[in-house]
Amino acid sequence: MLCHDVIAAFARRTTRRRPSPRSTCNPGDARSTVASQRAVVAAVPNYNMAEHLDRLLPQLLRQGYDHVFVLDDGSTDGSVEVAAKYGAGVTVVRHAANRGAAANRNQILTCVAGETLIHFVDSDMEVHTDEVAETARKLAAQYETFGVGVIGGLVCRSDGWQEPFNYGPVFGLRSHLTAGLPRLIDRARTRDQVARALAALSARGMREWPQILTEPTATPTYWVHEGNMLVSAETFRVVGGYDPTMREHETQDLAIRLHRAGVASYFDPSIKLVHHHAHVRGRTRPWQSARASLHLVRKHGLRRYLVDR
Repeated sequence: MLCHDVIAAFARRTTRRRPSPRSTCNPGDARSTVASQRAVVAAVPNYNMAEHLDRLLPQLLRQGYDHVFVLDDGSTDGSVEVAAKYGAGVTVVRHAANRGAAANRNQILTCVAGETLIHFVDSDMEVHTDEVAETARKLAAQYETFGVGVIGGLVCRSDGWQEPFNYGPVFGLRSHLTAGLPRLIDRARTRDQVARALAALSARGMREWPQILTEPTATPTYWVHEGNMLVSAETFRVVGGYDPTMREHETQDLAIRLHRAGVASYFDPSIKLVHHHAHVRGRTRPWQSARASLHLVRKHGLRRYLVDR
């Protein structure tokens, strides 16, 4: 299926609905809002994950999405052929050569527009929530009443533990100084007393990071996990999508620009995915991460980095 055909089909379903002035919904209760009938699509960024993709696509096709897009970043492992076998319900949009995760995710903007709700789902995920598209509609309708334009879902490991970085604070000096705390607690997670002692000792530094030892609850945040994220095509387009020059920290960069545009972000665990951690970025990732951090400081200013503004 061609992207312009998909856009034409969605155009009839993307009329914006105003929130009811009588709404008494509270953030965190997806069932309390009647879902709009806006289009919801799954956008699956992929690079050389054919085996994972073959497991994920049947799950997504059962979730009630209006369409499923595979955003391929120049894979060489047969990923395109895997996606093609699922027929008209899946559209492959691909780069001829690998350009990085940020540029790859932006490919969705060639296929959707307006109020279409994009659900980014990384290809090494597994779906653990039923009726995802309907849940996404309810969440979006509910949270937009509070000025929220980006919603991050829950990402867990295959052993059931929450990932330590489902969301986080603004990219800055303070977050750099505290970013090791979630990872430290995570490494001790199977030793309950040790993990809880570490959590108690680091409570002040952990205020804006996920509390992985407790049941996840909805909370406002600065950035969310890009592998399980809801955002409207309009919002994503207005801020320019991801910075295509970045291969790391693209999520933090996007969050800064969303914040400047007045778009709030929220973490809500209503949509749960399990992450199987396929490693395709290679051994240079730590170096790329350091370069990306320096790029962010230069791009948004040293003062903003130092004072979190």
